[in-house]
Parts: sequence; C-alpha cells; structure tokens
Amino acid sequence: MQSGWEHEAQTTSRVYLPKGPEQVVEQAKLAVQRAWQDGMRRQSLELLLPLIGATDLDDWPGGVRQQAKAAMPMVESLLRELKQAPDLQGPLRGEVIDQGDAVSAWTGDNLAAVLFPTAETLRQVREIAEARSQGLVLLVNAQWQGGQAISDFGVGPWRRRTEAFLGSFTETYSLRQFRIFGDNVRLLKAYPNDWQVWLAREDGEPECISTQATKPTYRELETLLRATEGSNSGLTWVQRLQSEFAFNKKALDR
Repeated sequence: MQSGWEHEAQTTSRVYLPKGPEQVVEQAKLAVQRAWQDGMRRQSLELLLPLIGATDLDDWPGGVRQQAKAAMPMVESLLRELKQAPDLQGPLRGEVIDQGDAVSAWTGDNLAAVLFPTAETLRQVREIAEARSQGLVLLVNAQWQGGQAISDFGVGPWRRRTEAFLGSFTETYSLRQFRIFGDNVRLLKAYPNDWQVWLAREDGEPECISTQATKPTYRELETLLRATEGSNSGLTWVQRLQSEFAFNKKALDR
C-alpha cells in the first residue's frame, strides 16, 4: 500500500509518554499510520484530553460537552495530518450526530472519524464505516468504554451483529489516566508497541513500570501497583488515607 508515510512512520518508532495535546496527536498519528500500512482500515483511539475549566477534584464538571471542546481540535488536527496521504486526500464534512452526547463525525470519500460514539448512534456509525470499506475509519473516545457493557447493545442476533461490528475495529492508540489508591497512572498503547503502564510520582518524572502484550484490567493495575516499590498502593490504608487527604487539600488550596 503506497501511503506517502513510509519514511516517517518507519523511522519514528520510539514510544514516550506525551506531554500535552500536541504530542498526543503526534503519537496517535504515527500509530494510525503504521496500522493503516499494515492493512487496518477500522481503528479505535482513546485520546487523553487536556482539562478545560476543571480542577483536580472534578475533571469535567460540564460533562461530555465540555470534553468535546477539548477533543474536537485534537481530532481535526489528527485528520489534517492523516489526509496528507495520497489515498486519503479530499475534503471532510463535519456534522453533529447527537447534540446531547456531543457525538460528532467528519466524513470524506476515503477517510472518516466519529468522536464520542454511543450505543444509540451505532446505526449511523455503521453506515459511515460500511460506506468506506476500503478507506480509513476511526472511532475516537467511544462513550461505551466509560461503563456501558456490550450487553447494552441488545440481545440475540442484534447483539452478535454489534459485537462483530465493533470487533472489526482495532485499538491502535490509547492514552488513559487513572488514579488508583492515590497513585497517578497512565496506560499507553501506540501501535505496534505493547501496552505500557506509567506511574507518575509526585517527586519525580513518570516511570514506565510495566510493558504487557495485552491490555491490563483495572484489577491487574491494582495488583501491579501494590507490588511496585514506592507506590501509594503499597501503603497501609491509613497511610493511603493521609496521602489522599494531602492531595485533596493541595487541590483545594490552588
């Protein structure tokens, strides 16, 4: 497949923990490019969004609409980079699929992206993907990853059809942030590399504490942190409570 990306994608394989939305977009772009070269036409992404009007105690008081203000510029920047490839060039049309859940789409002849897709908008997402069977289709920050179970998409034949459709998307880039027992953790996947678990210590630079071939579960992250020297998860519950109290007080004093 001739994409015009070969030199850039093959010579920029180092994985790092990005700082800021620009580096997140750059890292996601390279992951998508590599996966596209390997024949992955349907991809799912999870972008870590910069906080807008938030605090350490309440990340998104405005909900998904507030998140959209941070996510849309990142998605548009990513698409501008991707459409430089000869086989993905052409204008993109933007539209809001669901105003209440901030579900938005950008569609062109061979390139499309859907931001914050929900179970309720799966019909439109499917139509977008099937209309571009030879193009690149991206699902960005799907809302069902935030708590919806696959069973919420129905039962019987409908559920199986939905599972098959969602299974056709490969998770090629993901950067998520968790706070587990007082530890600030970031989970990073940038295709074709394995999953990386980063621990951000308050007194130093983030450290990669594990690399895994499969995506670790929340429980597995808890176990990993308990076994990591110097983590808050390895403290007693009284020590963790004191640490969380100090964190909350510091956030309120800002």
